[in-house]
Amino acid sequence: MERHPPDPHRFLPLTHLEYAVLLCLSEEPMHGYALVERIRARSSGLVNPGTGSFYSIIKKLNDDGLIAELDERAADRRRRSYAVTQLGAAVLQAEANRLARDVAAARRVRAVSPGRGGAR
Repeated sequence: MERHPPDPHRFLPLTHLEYAVLLCLSEEPMHGYALVERIRARSSGLVNPGTGSFYSIIKKLNDDGLIAELDERAADRRRRSYAVTQLGAAVLQAEANRLARDVAAARRVRAVSPGRGGAR
């Protein structure tokens, strides 16, 4: 029996932290601390992942097959590194498309003047 890959849309919507993790890992594999630093920098400090919530998101994304822990036996095991999987990249793209549609809708709403049915 042929097995089909999971539909990326079944993972949507992502939380802002899930999205941030996948986005960072799509650039390059990295360990948890580097991920937190990249997320903070990218958001100009608006997203500041707490340790508990961050590592529960990492576990969830790993369990769902969206990221994978890299096998780095020679490296320090306290610094686990992660990479986005093919499914994770597809989910990230689906979420980016969903967000782009939301932004386009928000721009259309803002473009509606009060005299044409838009509330302000």
